[in-house]
Amino acid sequence: MSQRIIKCSFCGEKGAQVRRVIQSFGRGADKFLVRNIPTISCPNCGEMYLTARTLHELERIKTHRDTLVVKRKIAIADFPAKPGRRAG
Repeated sequence: MSQRIIKCSFCGEKGAQVRRVIQSFGRGADKFLVRNIPTISCPNCGEMYLTARTLHELERIKTHRDTLVVKRKIAIADFPAKPGRRAG
């Protein structure tokens, strides 16, 4: 599958790519994750951004989260404060 060449909206250079990310929304018991969010990532200037279409879809998901969210238990690991050393 070939990647479409995208022109970066910030620097104007070609070579930006669509990357899928996970983002959390809300707080406490209302917190939820959205997976596979398409972002535009530019290797030339380092910017990562969302399109207007993606932002609108995220707002729709947040508005209708009660019918779209699937509740699951997930394991969570903390990134260490000092990589390579164990907490303790």
